Amino acid sequence: MVSRVTSMELLKGVHVIETYATTTLLIDDRLILVDTSADADAGKVMDYLTHIRVTPKDLSTIFITHTHPDHVGGLAAIKHGSPAKVAAHRIEADFIARKRVYDGPSGPQSHPGTPVDVLLDDGQKVDGLEVIFTPGHTRGSISLFDASHSLLIAGDAARNESGVQPMDDRYNVDPKQHRESIKKLAKFHFENAVFGHGAPIKGGASAKITDLAKHL
Repeated sequence: MVSRVTSMELLKGVHVIETYATTTLLIDDRLILVDTSADADAGKVMDYLTHIRVTPKDLSTIFITHTHPDHVGGLAAIKHGSPAKVAAHRIEADFIARKRVYDGPSGPQSHPGTPVDVLLDDGQKVDGLEVIFTPGHTRGSISLFDASHSLLIAGDAARNESGVQPMDDRYNVDPKQHRESIKKLAKFHFENAVFGHGAPIKGGASAKITDLAKHL
């Protein structure tokens, strides 16, 4: 029996899977998953894929925005048996693979290490997504811009809990750099946005990021 999944199709081909840290699925001529939430939430992601008749074997790429456990914890379970390539910023890759111990908040990690196949850099385009290097929350955090949907997948470059705001500085490796990354996002134009934490925005999203950047 498939458990109830409180998720939605935000835009045609853009599915927002509500887990502890939001997982995003893009479906058009490619099948892309962005972030895999915590290990305990991997089942919810799998249930949603089953619900829309997608299996992990159908995935082409799994992007990881950063190495925190609530974004990478489910990776090993979802990647198991899937030919999908794992993509992350090159700074973050060794932390995701557990080749290096992550030295920022929230401390050393316990997720099963998964090798990163595609090392990403700022401005690079992979599967139609533009990589935006947004460090500060972690050393190698990224956001992704999907021009075809006028969509920013912010990861934890910002959050939308009681309004768009920075992440709690207790979890940022470099609070000043985190705010510079928000200012960087404000230079892009996008109608829609998905955040790792908080509600997605449909319509007028970049105006909210720009407004936040002005007050930092």
